[in-house]
Amino acid sequence: MHEDFDLAARISRHTLIARAALAVAALAFAWGVARLALHAADALADPFGRDYGEGVVWQQMLRIIDGTGYAPLREFPAFVFNYPPVYHLLTAATASTFGLDQLFAGRLVSLVSTIIAAVLAGVMTATAIGRGESRRVRAAAGAVTALSFVTLPLWLTSALLMQIDMLALAFTMAGLVLVVRAVERPNLAIAAGVLFTIALYTRQTSLPAPTATFLILLIARPRAAWLLLGSAILSSSAALGLIQATQAPAFLTNIIFYNLNRIAWDHATKVLLVLLANIVPIALGGIGFAATMRRLDPRDWRTWRDRMARESGLAASAVVLLMVVIKTLMLPMILKSGANDNYLIDWFVGLAILIGIAIVPVIRAATAQPSVPSGVLLLLIGLGLPIQMLDPPLVPVPTAAENLAEMQALVARVRASDKPVVSDDMVLLRRAGQSVVWEPAMIAELGSAGVYDQARLAMHVRRGAFGFFVTHGERGDLIYDQRFTPIIADAIDAAYPRRERVGPLTLHLPR
Repeated sequence: MHEDFDLAARISRHTLIARAALAVAALAFAWGVARLALHAADALADPFGRDYGEGVVWQQMLRIIDGTGYAPLREFPAFVFNYPPVYHLLTAATASTFGLDQLFAGRLVSLVSTIIAAVLAGVMTATAIGRGESRRVRAAAGAVTALSFVTLPLWLTSALLMQIDMLALAFTMAGLVLVVRAVERPNLAIAAGVLFTIALYTRQTSLPAPTATFLILLIARPRAAWLLLGSAILSSSAALGLIQATQAPAFLTNIIFYNLNRIAWDHATKVLLVLLANIVPIALGGIGFAATMRRLDPRDWRTWRDRMARESGLAASAVVLLMVVIKTLMLPMILKSGANDNYLIDWFVGLAILIGIAIVPVIRAATAQPSVPSGVLLLLIGLGLPIQMLDPPLVPVPTAAENLAEMQALVARVRASDKPVVSDDMVLLRRAGQSVVWEPAMIAELGSAGVYDQARLAMHVRRGAFGFFVTHGERGDLIYDQRFTPIIADAIDAAYPRRERVGPLTLHLPR
């Protein structure tokens, strides 16, 4: 009797602590969701560019719509297509269907895709945990995954831009959810293969998830693995044929050969800062990784096929684990000069799923089940999450009315120019009705690689072929020097020596 009383007391104590930790985490998540909503409202109301790539994607979309996308690189327009067309086509369809501004539509597609990816990540977590846990535990863990993902500070930029990444992730997660069910229903692998193909034709680096699923299915259910591969190959070939038939003939040349980047070692510092800003989710994901490794026991991989047939969710756990490992090995790609923290997106969704797995002992304890979660886990959830969630701030810094007026005046100056304007902010060009005739970052990369004739381009600059230049920073600043090679920078200094500041931008004006 006394022992039963002690056990009940311990369970009650652990239950109270776990409930308190989860309650604090819930408040932190509510703060994070509110922050994303406020930043999203601010981004959707902003008519100007927030990222270098937005104007690039916008111009690519217009060319793809009129059937001139993926043309071979010419002297002018000095512009390439470094992304496949799915995001562009869906954004154009959204804008046309609902009568939306195209930049607004692009940002809306990214935001909705982020929410869909978060929900699907939660579903993946519940599947990976398996039916050995109660439905309530699986649902709660899935909710933690979705909230852990959608409240990451990274999405205050990536989820609110006219960029391809979040849509590619949404298709990838849909494919994952289907493919892990293919262990029991192999024919679902066909649809999963199509979804992975769509993800790949949204962002060509969407490979870790399909690679991981194919390798695990080869062990768990070989028939499903070959159905997945066959479906992906057939749908990919059909998509390639359709693009070749409706666009200019250099699709593969654009997205592979022209997609060159130098190494930018300073990106290592940026990556470190992003990782530090997300140290709590990374630590929680590490706990989930260790728990998943113990469950799988890779030393005994020869028994996986039999175990995956018996243990619900084991295949899904293996897929997530391998996906995170593959993506971790690919992280050095972020050192490319054109890369950004968007290269961490797939990695963070894998970590979010592992967070949901890590938190299962806390949920068990909170529901009065026998469970003793570790003190580190409780501290990370109840203390680490709310502390980290305080930065960035809840409300975005509002754009000053004078800054909007300056940008509108700059749009008018671009529109009035009788010569093409070269701008780092290519949304400005689109707002002014100008096409992009020179995309600085990619042309700098191709010029450095000897693919594009920088000397001839410099000659055009020196003779004043452009109205003026709009750049982020000036010569000597890292971002400027990455986008304008020394031969081009010398020509700009010679032919466009006057400088004028407009908000964060520098204008280079002729004599």
